[in-house]
Amino acid sequence: MSDWEKSSTARVVPPARPRKLAKVPFVELADGRLQGVVSSGSDIERVYVSSVASGTYAFACSTNNNRPCGGARGSFCNHIRALVTEAVLQYGGDRVARYLRAEPGGGAGTDAAALTAVMTAGRPPQADGKTLAAPVFSRFLRHLAYLELAPVTTPLPEMHWFPPTRAAEPGAPAGEREETAATPVDGLDEALAAVDAFDRALVTGLLRPRPERAADLVELADAMAGSPLAGVVAEAAEKAGAGAAGEDHFVALAAGRTALLGAAHDALTALVDETTGRTRSEPAPPAAGDRQTVNLLAAARTWLSDLARTGWQGIDHELVGGAAPIVSALLPQPALRRLATLLDGFAAELAASCPGAALDRIPARRWGDLWARALLLTCPGAAEPAATAPATGRLLPLGVDLHEHATAAQAQVHAVFEPADGTAPRLVRASVSVPKPDTVVAAGVWQLLRPHLSLLAALGEGRTMDLDGMPLTEEGDLLWDDTLARAGEPADALATARVALATAVTPPVAPLDRHPARIAEPVFLEGYEVRQDGDTLTFTVAGQPYTVDTDRIPAAGPLTPEAVAASGACIALLRWDDGEFRVQPLAVETTVRRKPVALHAGAWAGGTTDKAGLRAEKAATDAVTVLRERAGRLLRK
Repeated sequence: MSDWEKSSTARVVPPARPRKLAKVPFVELADGRLQGVVSSGSDIERVYVSSVASGTYAFACSTNNNRPCGGARGSFCNHIRALVTEAVLQYGGDRVARYLRAEPGGGAGTDAAALTAVMTAGRPPQADGKTLAAPVFSRFLRHLAYLELAPVTTPLPEMHWFPPTRAAEPGAPAGEREETAATPVDGLDEALAAVDAFDRALVTGLLRPRPERAADLVELADAMAGSPLAGVVAEAAEKAGAGAAGEDHFVALAAGRTALLGAAHDALTALVDETTGRTRSEPAPPAAGDRQTVNLLAAARTWLSDLARTGWQGIDHELVGGAAPIVSALLPQPALRRLATLLDGFAAELAASCPGAALDRIPARRWGDLWARALLLTCPGAAEPAATAPATGRLLPLGVDLHEHATAAQAQVHAVFEPADGTAPRLVRASVSVPKPDTVVAAGVWQLLRPHLSLLAALGEGRTMDLDGMPLTEEGDLLWDDTLARAGEPADALATARVALATAVTPPVAPLDRHPARIAEPVFLEGYEVRQDGDTLTFTVAGQPYTVDTDRIPAAGPLTPEAVAASGACIALLRWDDGEFRVQPLAVETTVRRKPVALHAGAWAGGTTDKAGLRAEKAATDAVTVLRERAGRLLRK
């Protein structure tokens, strides 16, 4: 498999682009159609549901109560033309053209006019708008309902698989990378090879696996020999190899795969601790949680099992669409938000990749990760709330790490906590996550997050926070409550990193969160050598080169790849993916007009007075206002 196929955080679907929503508040590529909702030009209370089918270009347009559009008689109406225009703005012309199979020939561009010309040239048929309007309008209401869901401040670990991206085409093939930070860990390659073997079996599916894929399952079972899971994984591999696996067997295979990656995580974090010189506290034995069966978990497990039987090459819109009602039922329940958010992002990625048979390449490691983690989260008690203890003391923010997929965002602030009782400082995190419509991007994401985490404002202002009894888990997660925190004195994050990072105690990792992609260790770097080779930026620290993952820097902020390349000091997260350690900048110290300046990736998270930031804030406010207005009209009738 290629490097991209072995990456847990491979960019598969380009992010939605910001656009104005007044005319077309909803557009999507789903169910084999370009479809959406278009506002009437004459009546604010009326909207039209418009769609164009992939391949045939069969079109339909009617109001949401099934009144046909007078302009859609034999040809595309203005509503459909507006839909195509906004789809190109949101997704890019190339992606829309590929999805609709309407790529202009002869070197023509893929703008909205060219796409419309290709589709109308063959006089496409008119579809039955009455049968299409209801499901599309229902999806629009579901889209608006994300704004009605409450945020949560419990961390969603799986959002680490969904970093933001600055790239126009995250799934574009990458060239051969240069050799960077090697990972000399005994047994690591063997463990990852067994994971890759199982992932190859998932590509083609486990309904009727070919002999070579059955052998891949045996390789996973052999890697588990001598472990407590050896027996159940061996039995599951045998059943799956014969095409007779049930849901419990799939859970066992997911557990075996996860255990191998957990062992890889432990070996890599030991190397990180040796490199940073920090100590890691020991985890306590997990407490027994509630094991009550939940029907929604069973429904999710069935859907995930169907995915495994079908394989990534066999996915289609009907199969992937089966996740939608499950996610809709899971999302309103905070206790199930972790699974719901993962399934929502995973299903959206699969839907954008349908049909699987047409894929040139498949992100096997990534989809294997998401599938296995989701399947384990369907086991009752797998994601029980962590035990907490009250934390009182001073919190010194270091930086914010943003995670985002089409319908969810999470801000995770990394900080040093100095307990009031004088014990050793600890590395901690504070998180807030919100569901969101996919058209809320860039600064709009910060606008949704900031009302629920005052720490974001403190980070932007360069202040500490004084905590009084804030719940803190053993894994170092502060379950944030604004009533238990108040703004403190000014503090420079770079100074904090210089002084406090080396002595801070690293928290243990929860068993289910042991995965190399979850490694995110705050480090302070300075005196590094910078090398720029095309789009690849490398820091060489003490003779060891590290690729700088500038693509993880949020677009809505003052920190840019150019500023990182010109920096002399950096607060970063040390990460591991695709066989190498990388660094993700959170803040840098650089020189602007001969003066040292600190630039933070999350500087706009709590609000900004920066001119560029204010423009981004206004555009985001307009988009959210339109959606909230629509939600007010349609969801509360």
